Amino acid sequence: MNTKYDVVVIGGGVAGVSAAIAVRRSGASVLLIEKNMVLGGVLTSALVNPMMTFNSPVRQVTDGIGQEIINRLKKIKGTYGHIKDPIGFVESITPFEPEKLKTVLISFLRDEKVDYLLGCLVNNVDVFDGYLNKIEIVSTGFKVDIQAKIFIDATGDGNICIKAGSSYSIGNGNAESCQPMTLVMRLRNIDRQEIIDYIKKNPGEFVFSKETQFDYLAVSGFFKQMKKTKEYGLNFKRDRLLFFEVPYRSDEVFMNTTRYDGYANDPGELTSAQSSANLDVFNFVEFLNKEIPGFQSAELIQTGCSIGIRETTHVKGDYRINTDDLLNKRKFEDTIAIGAYPVDIHLPSSENLKTIKIPYPGEYEIPLRALIPENLNNVLLAGRNISAQHTAFSAIRTSPLASSTGQVAGICASLALKNNGEIRKVKYEELKNIILKSGGIL
Repeated sequence: MNTKYDVVVIGGGVAGVSAAIAVRRSGASVLLIEKNMVLGGVLTSALVNPMMTFNSPVRQVTDGIGQEIINRLKKIKGTYGHIKDPIGFVESITPFEPEKLKTVLISFLRDEKVDYLLGCLVNNVDVFDGYLNKIEIVSTGFKVDIQAKIFIDATGDGNICIKAGSSYSIGNGNAESCQPMTLVMRLRNIDRQEIIDYIKKNPGEFVFSKETQFDYLAVSGFFKQMKKTKEYGLNFKRDRLLFFEVPYRSDEVFMNTTRYDGYANDPGELTSAQSSANLDVFNFVEFLNKEIPGFQSAELIQTGCSIGIRETTHVKGDYRINTDDLLNKRKFEDTIAIGAYPVDIHLPSSENLKTIKIPYPGEYEIPLRALIPENLNNVLLAGRNISAQHTAFSAIRTSPLASSTGQVAGICASLALKNNGEIRKVKYEELKNIILKSGGIL
């Protein structure tokens, strides 16, 4: 196998896939490394669904490679595309079929001739004078050093930068403040019409947009019934049920409701959260069968292969995005992407959700400096691990924006190859022009 590349991307979620494709389209050699046996990150391994949000109230804010992924999914009936959010939380949602997304991402990488490895972890890194020179990757019975001129950390937690010595924080300053984890469930035999009829008769028990026509079923509510969860021995706290219809499967939903505290980078706490979630599953199904209209015959199809992790570590970059930047719509001289998801904090050890809407037009800018980790010269961040403080992170952590920052990281890495891999020597105007030509939105 090849052990020398122009660029190596670590992490095969939509950020890493977008980064790798952007690098390859520039003509540079690239290797994508993923620890799991599937691409797509939490979208496929944890069943997190739908994607939110490709749109602000005034325009589409994520295009480029992220939109190409959606277009490929639409061709095989893996998504309806972007639809109006029936709950009214964001401008649009993009429900999708995870199994088809797995196939789309692999075919996309193969079409673009991207080298990739699944089931591999980065064990060690070699850093000298601010340059990451090589990484050691390991798998069962396998160990090899991989060299590159530039590395892109799309791990979600910034693990590669942290191994390389970057400064970082945990949660809102400590492990106990990290947002809780969720095990998503997929259920079938839902009586869609019964649910809709109940919502129409009891609108005060639900959160939904005034324009909702129930063409697509997305539900946030059943507040009254959720007060009975303790009677079923459930270990999580949540004030509402949250679930979304599976595309082209009107009797199936993704249930994104459970929450479990813990610091996911601690294997003991991660194991405890995963175990509690798995132990709750069938008691939760019993609760749904007995208490929730439309779920009397509901059956469990699957749960995520792993629990969905919202938050762990935050790498410190040349700039750290803060909440004021989002709410005050700060303009940056090095803007590389646009976000439109609100501040959305799931509070640990609480049933509540803290949200803050972004003032009209509901957009905020992401600066290039948030993709550059302090004290490293040839490394870029991509996806939910770009540099942001705890509250701002709760807005910028979603998949559409992850694809945007991944694509930009790939473009930036390609340009930096002309400067011996030094990211900070990339000229912003040149980067900006390529972003726009490749479908990025600024």
